Amino acid sequence: MANAAEANQRAKQQLSPQQRAVLFAQATRQNYQTMPTQAVNAENTTIQFNLPKVRLLSRILLHVEATATLTSTAATIQTSAYSPYNILRRISLDLNNGFSPMVLSGQDLALYSRLRLNQNLYDISTNGKANTYVENVALAGGKDAQIRFTLPIEVTLNQRDQVGFILLQNDESVVTLTLDISTLAQAYVLNAGNGDAVTFKNMKITPTLETYSIPNVPQAFPDLSVLKLVSSKSDIFQGGSTSIIKLPVGTIYRKMIMKFVDNNGVALTDQSFTGNIDFVFNQADTPYSIQPQTLSALNHMEYGSPLPSGTYVWDFSDQGIPNYGGSMNYVDSEKLTELWIRFNATVAGTVTVISENLARLQG
Repeated sequence: MANAAEANQRAKQQLSPQQRAVLFAQATRQNYQTMPTQAVNAENTTIQFNLPKVRLLSRILLHVEATATLTSTAATIQTSAYSPYNILRRISLDLNNGFSPMVLSGQDLALYSRLRLNQNLYDISTNGKANTYVENVALAGGKDAQIRFTLPIEVTLNQRDQVGFILLQNDESVVTLTLDISTLAQAYVLNAGNGDAVTFKNMKITPTLETYSIPNVPQAFPDLSVLKLVSSKSDIFQGGSTSIIKLPVGTIYRKMIMKFVDNNGVALTDQSFTGNIDFVFNQADTPYSIQPQTLSALNHMEYGSPLPSGTYVWDFSDQGIPNYGGSMNYVDSEKLTELWIRFNATVAGTVTVISENLARLQG
């Protein structure tokens, strides 16, 4: 028996990740598992889900339903690109080995999720079958209105190239999804001075896990040596001069979203910049330097619809179909000492950088 186990281990080690991926596709099975719903009893609170120890995690579909009581004479549905997703102040997927594959706000996760074809599914709709539904009721006399949306937490690269699996079926692994809840008032625009109000009534959250079964054939077990990380960081910048935002090095950059707002929270426009937006390696090498208007047009070409105002993307994975390109243009920052975003804005404000990175695990 020992000799047979050793032979299987040697055969597994001799296979490339691509060969194991082919065998894995033949020996696994997709599963969808809905976790028990948790009720949110108040705003500005935190809830947690401990993921079950079964199979390989590919993604989580995070379904949120809430009811707000609205008192207004003429309230309107919020048209912000980030409502009602900013009901979730922080989303964190944490492993007990020290890695957190996903740490960002609800609005940043919604923006990251737009990097696909048909990104308008994250626009607010009054169609009850839509992904993002905000009820449009006669908003007077304390009416109740429902808010409903689903956000994907993508653990793997995409539905084809499933690099980044998290092994749940392991007694030593603990994977936790933590959600910090904000307020429901984010979903509506109310009329100042009319005594308008949005009052929390109830809320519930249901994660659905997409997992894949563990293959019975050892050679078909997928390569788990790469972990996908998605996180955001914010930096302030001054107006009227060149600003440099330094980014962490040591991982592989696959996508990068830049969201610019002024000090009042208003999104910058293409005309808010003088000169190009640059991506700089080691202070001197500038492989990406493009004017904001052209970058906006490029992003429109890539995703089929314009991105929200003030938002620009460097998508190093794009080769014609979003999320399904190869690694040719990935930015490997392991060999870099400095990685910058450089720009000149006419006004002061804040830039939030949302990065999708790949990390090589040791051992």
